[in-house]
Amino acid sequence: MRGLFGATAVIVLLSLMLGAGCISSQPQAGYVTIRNVDISIPDGQPPSNVTRVTVAPYLDAIYADVGGIDLQVSAKEAGTDIVVEETILPIGNLTSGRTAKEEVALALENGRRYDIWVTIWQDGRMRESGSVNVFLPDRTTAGQRLAYSLLSVSAIDVMTPDIDADPITLDIITSIANGGSASGDLAMDIRVVNLQTGITAVRESRPLGTVPGDSATKKVSVTVPNGYDYEISIRLIEGGAAFATSTGRITLAPPPQVIFADGAVLDSAKSTSPVALPVPTATPGMPSSAQVGQFRVQSSGAPVPTQAPGFEAAFAATGLLGAGLARRRRQGDD
Repeated sequence: MRGLFGATAVIVLLSLMLGAGCISSQPQAGYVTIRNVDISIPDGQPPSNVTRVTVAPYLDAIYADVGGIDLQVSAKEAGTDIVVEETILPIGNLTSGRTAKEEVALALENGRRYDIWVTIWQDGRMRESGSVNVFLPDRTTAGQRLAYSLLSVSAIDVMTPDIDADPITLDIITSIANGGSASGDLAMDIRVVNLQTGITAVRESRPLGTVPGDSATKKVSVTVPNGYDYEISIRLIEGGAAFATSTGRITLAPPPQVIFADGAVLDSAKSTSPVALPVPTATPGMPSSAQVGQFRVQSSGAPVPTQAPGFEAAFAATGLLGAGLARRRRQGDD
């Protein structure tokens, strides 16, 4: 009996020892994270419509060394999923306790706003992703300013002679008032961006002549593919100095088709709901055409000369950039 009790005690002790070994704490697995991100523009870039941007993420290996690391840097149109440029950089191994800095160069069209996304992958699985919103000012010329002018813009409309044509012609009609003597030579910088694809459809400068009297109406025509929505940005220039800027959105894409559960298709033309359609209007001296857009004038005839923001000003918010990813989202393993 005493021998049986001793054997039982030994078995219990062995079981406890084995159990303690099984439930003992294991070292945590290492993973990679993004400490912060710096975004900068290298000096010495000549005036151009393309800007080289350097994205520098700082990566940390947490708890242990990690391997199989890939870095993905993407530039998307701000607020959309349209990828303008993307680079995937294999990193390999990272050492715990040491911050690794990587640099990725992007060439982006200036005068636009982007979301710069940084994503870190470990063994093919996304570990962390986040973005920083940046704006690249226009620098197609060495110096651009919004200057005082006796000219002002009273209205900007967009008309089309045939709303069903493809490609479609858009007539940008600008009403300019002159508060002084004859103006200098005028020009209009035009930029048309396809909102569905993010592609710049038109980017050019057109001469407008002069405004000799109190007022004048200037018309510039551009041709784009029909069936899309567009954002049009214009800048009016007198003697090399901009005196007015404006943007407008043109809706040419058809509304989405509504299909009911029984297979019936909603006919918007017969619907009793109010539908906004282009209203044909007449322009003096021009054939009747349909109005497809009206602009909002952002600046016109500034009272004092002002300098447009340069690259240093655009990236002076070091607090934002130094803070790293503005919208960081941690994503663990699925």
